Amino acid sequence: MGKFSRGAVQLTCLFALITEMVLGTPELRILPSQPTLNRPISQSMLLSCRVDVENKILVTNLQWYDPTGRVIGDNTDSYSLETGMHIERMPDGLFLIFPMLQERHAGNYTCTAKYTNTEELSKTVNIKTFVAITWEDAPEEQYPILMSDYKVRCKVTAKPAPLVDWLQNGDPIKVGGRYIIETDGLLIQNVTEADDGMYTCRAIVIDTGELSERNIRVEVHIPPKFEKMESSVTMVESETASVTCRAHGKPPPTFMWIKSSTQQDLTTADRFSVDRLTGVLTIRDVSKDDDGGYKCVATNAAGKIEHALKINVTLKPRIVAYKNISIPTNKQARLSCSASGRPMPTVTFRKLTSSDRFVLGVQKDDRIVVENTLDIERGETVGSLIISNILRTDDGLYECIAINEGGVAFKNGHLTVEFKPSFASTPMHEAWSWHNNPVNVTCLAESIPNATITWRLNNIEINEKFVDMNVRKFGEGPWSSLQITPLDRKYYGRYTCKAVNQHGSAEHVIVLKEAKRPSEILQAKLDVITATTITFSFIGPADNGSLPTRNYGVLYKEARQDWRDAKNKTWPIDSPYILEGLEPQTTYNFKFAAQNDVGFGDWAAQEHLTMPKRSSPEEPRILTNTKEEGVVMSPYSSRYELTWKIPAHNGEPIDQYTIKFCRVKRVDGMWTEMGYPCDSKDISSTENTMYVLKNLVPDAYYKIELRAHNKIGFSLPGEVIIKTARGGDTPVSATEGPALSTGAIVSIVVASLIIILIFIDVSCYLVNRTGLLMVICEKICGSRTNDEDAKLGSLYSWRFPLPYCSNKDSPGPGLITEKVPETNVSIDEKEPLKDASNKTTIQGSIKKETSVDFDMKKSISRTSFVGKDSAV
Repeated sequence: MGKFSRGAVQLTCLFALITEMVLGTPELRILPSQPTLNRPISQSMLLSCRVDVENKILVTNLQWYDPTGRVIGDNTDSYSLETGMHIERMPDGLFLIFPMLQERHAGNYTCTAKYTNTEELSKTVNIKTFVAITWEDAPEEQYPILMSDYKVRCKVTAKPAPLVDWLQNGDPIKVGGRYIIETDGLLIQNVTEADDGMYTCRAIVIDTGELSERNIRVEVHIPPKFEKMESSVTMVESETASVTCRAHGKPPPTFMWIKSSTQQDLTTADRFSVDRLTGVLTIRDVSKDDDGGYKCVATNAAGKIEHALKINVTLKPRIVAYKNISIPTNKQARLSCSASGRPMPTVTFRKLTSSDRFVLGVQKDDRIVVENTLDIERGETVGSLIISNILRTDDGLYECIAINEGGVAFKNGHLTVEFKPSFASTPMHEAWSWHNNPVNVTCLAESIPNATITWRLNNIEINEKFVDMNVRKFGEGPWSSLQITPLDRKYYGRYTCKAVNQHGSAEHVIVLKEAKRPSEILQAKLDVITATTITFSFIGPADNGSLPTRNYGVLYKEARQDWRDAKNKTWPIDSPYILEGLEPQTTYNFKFAAQNDVGFGDWAAQEHLTMPKRSSPEEPRILTNTKEEGVVMSPYSSRYELTWKIPAHNGEPIDQYTIKFCRVKRVDGMWTEMGYPCDSKDISSTENTMYVLKNLVPDAYYKIELRAHNKIGFSLPGEVIIKTARGGDTPVSATEGPALSTGAIVSIVVASLIIILIFIDVSCYLVNRTGLLMVICEKICGSRTNDEDAKLGSLYSWRFPLPYCSNKDSPGPGLITEKVPETNVSIDEKEPLKDASNKTTIQGSIKKETSVDFDMKKSISRTSFVGKDSAV
């Protein structure tokens, strides 16, 4: 057994020797590989120890030793806690870890190992420590104050000790003058604004080659300074006002306001607001207690300043007393108005019926004077409006006006002018009654104070002793009325209304008369006769019965009829007296009477007439506006609205109208047709009384003829000459040749531009294979089938040609074909259709019922059967 062990050892040694001869001498390697390592303290550090050998199984007992020769353990033993370092084993080596390098860690560290249990391996590294540059007191922003000495702080430490120099805005600072470099900073004497800038504090450690810089922004602060400030301001009571404290500095100052009497900070006070950035003090609803001294305080990092300000509060005027007065005529009136305010206001007056104010002193009407007196004790101005020899016209409302710097105050007062009664506003002088109908007679007495009214009938007092149920009195004054039922002629006569007040009396007479029916009319004239109508005129009755004539009436019957079967018609006075609905070739008898509020007078002025036979209609009357030299001016340039009154049809209904209009000109004072064709229009609807002529030439004269037609024939024409207005579109005339409207010209210009753009695009496509057509062809031809191309071609053929995109036969390069679409023209059925020669084709018509209109007022005929003595 012993022999076997010795043999194994010898075999192992032999193997190791052979391995060493084959692989080379084993060696330990420490990374980093420098023999001496300079490291700053307070940083972590790692050293790696590895055996440079192929077969690492032969390496054993790999360890690290500290400078004292102690074996360094892992991070679980007490050694790691004591020394602040430990080891970690890795598959290919051993790490020495310094979580935070300290000065005490400086020294030689050795890594050892055994190779094949016989050979000792060892490697040593020297660690040197130093203190890195540290900025202990070097703020990156610093603020010196103008005109003071200031040290830009920059305290830096390192081991070995560093060298420190300074730069301003990238340029080295020369020591001397106002700049002194000290160990803890750069001292600047008597700082100016030019010292603003970026300062660089630079530290260098030559032994370690360490270089570090600290950039410090230096901003020179300037104490606040007030700009031009007023010493006092004025504010108006009840309004919102503000005052601004103006100061500048660096940095910009903030502001606060303090009331001097109470030392109150107004930043949070009621009704006050302070903008700390702009210095604006705002006071809402200014009161008289706000009058006094204030202090503005401006503060920034460089200092604080104060400014005193006086606020004067103007009190708006207030009218304290203003009383109404009542004065008799021809006396003197004094209206007094007291007003307060600060400053004390000026007081004047204005009558509300006038826009002009009175001025202080004597007015243009020298009866009127305005005076102002000051009541210092009360702090009031007393204004007086004095009117001498007062008149009734001086009665009314007078406005007191108080004015000062704060505003204006108004108040109305009434000046009442007392006067004796007057019946100037009583228009009634006569009254009428008939058939014992009750009637009222009324009077109104104007007076101040109100008058008491009494009545007399033919000098008989109507009072409590006058007992007559046919005379009833209403009202004692200033208004009074009598209701009279005249059952006897004794009630007709003079009624005297008497008004009395403290200043005098007045009387007014109203005569009550008995009204009667009007007498017979003197004559009835038959002015216009047609087959079915008669137009009358009348010479009124000799006696209208004391009342105005209201109506005229007619009783009429056929000659063979009895008057008991007569018909009647009534016309209001001054209306067209036209009787309609008569039968042609029939003889009629007529009686006439006038009517007032009492009734119709006797029927008289008998007439008889045989109506004409049936015939063509009467001449239509064309209704026009004002004519200028016989010409009607149309407000439109290309149309005219023709209106007319339906004429008498003369026994046969009107079935159509014919309108003819021609271009005319004046030749030797006569209107002569020009060489243009005339246009005509038949209107079958007899209800129409208006037709619009269209497509007229602007600034041209036209003669228009209107005829009515029934089955017997055409009427005589109603005629009018019109002139169209200037401007507008001119229609094409067959003889004048084509004339283009503004819309047509614009369309031609737009179409020309589009054709030019298409031509340019096609040219670009043919020459350079670019442009809109190229893009469309690439997209369409590359993605569509032949059928889709055909659809696309038909879809766009009327918009723009695509000959280069089609796979079918095309007209060839440079030739573009375009299909012009058919145009469907929609024509209003009321409009005439015109062909190329400007001839009119009549469309269909709509038949409607006809209503008769006389002078734009409808005359409605009502027929009834009356007896022999019937009235209306």
